[in-house]
Amino acid sequence: MPADEQDMENYFLLMDPDWRPQPDEEVPPIEAVIGLWPLAADGSVGPFRSNPGYEPRDENPVTDPLDAMLRLTMQGRAPAEQLQLLMRDALFEVALNGDQRPLIVKSPDDVRCVVVATSMPQVRRISAPQWQHQDLTGVVSLLPDGVDVLFNPGGAVPFRLTGDFLRETTIMSDEEVAAAYETLRAEQGDQRIEVLPWVIGEDDTEVTVEAVPAQGK
Repeated sequence: MPADEQDMENYFLLMDPDWRPQPDEEVPPIEAVIGLWPLAADGSVGPFRSNPGYEPRDENPVTDPLDAMLRLTMQGRAPAEQLQLLMRDALFEVALNGDQRPLIVKSPDDVRCVVVATSMPQVRRISAPQWQHQDLTGVVSLLPDGVDVLFNPGGAVPFRLTGDFLRETTIMSDEEVAAAYETLRAEQGDQRIEVLPWVIGEDDTEVTVEAVPAQGK
């Protein structure tokens, strides 16, 4: 493979829904990018990475795909299976207390919960001594018995999920995962996605991105 092709990286970008390209704007500004999914050479998509440089234009912005799905689920517009599907591929920030154990607080409905943020913008809204980066299996491994998870308690839409629901999500069968994907594809339908070049990094490495508007506000 030529050296210039090796330097190429591909991403799917999640854009701020209020961002609109100007006539002279060839690439999206970094502050309008909510985050990205890395796209491997074999076509597989990696876990979502939130953009710490994202500057929301809304008081209650959707900060990441899981935040959007939690809102849709709360509104009854998305089934639990789709939420599980997204959570299986998501990365989280788990709040820790001073002794390196999960920070436990009371939810608005008075249930003991571990505090978890779904993205860096959500982390900035929560006061915690430390944070630990985890996937869903890692989150579940940190859960004490009888304790749930409170997602984004400093955000516009705090959301509590039971520990049992998260544990069930980690052990979904291949058939259950496939069925959830089919449901997701059926509900998405045909969408037009705009492909844009994007230059990032000190070496001005060119990347190819697909700009996808956020949903679920």
